[in-house]
Amino acid sequence: MTEIDEEVVAVETGDATLLYDYFKHLTSLCIVSLGGVLALLPNAKGFPPGLIAAVLVVLSGAALLSFSGAAEIVRTRFKGLPLGKGVDFYRITAPMLLAVGVGMFVYLFTWTLKA
Repeated sequence: MTEIDEEVVAVETGDATLLYDYFKHLTSLCIVSLGGVLALLPNAKGFPPGLIAAVLVVLSGAALLSFSGAAEIVRTRFKGLPLGKGVDFYRITAPMLLAVGVGMFVYLFTWTLKA
């Protein structure tokens, strides 16, 4: 392997490590947000059940996508393959779903403060 090849491998490995950490932290944020929603449920008098279900589905989707992104990185590194294009989908979609889910969570939280 030449020096240039070694540098390319080092950059790809570094990028994958950074992306793996990103997905790992994103998954943690999703789980904490899900816990926050579930903690609000005892005070959920008057909440539309569909809204609570929607928040749980959106945050669960974000958690699933971010965990899938981390799993894809582990799978490709274990097999010695380059990162697939699916990782970009996970990288873009998971934080968008998390942002929407956290926005819905904040709405529910402010609703409990009014009651």
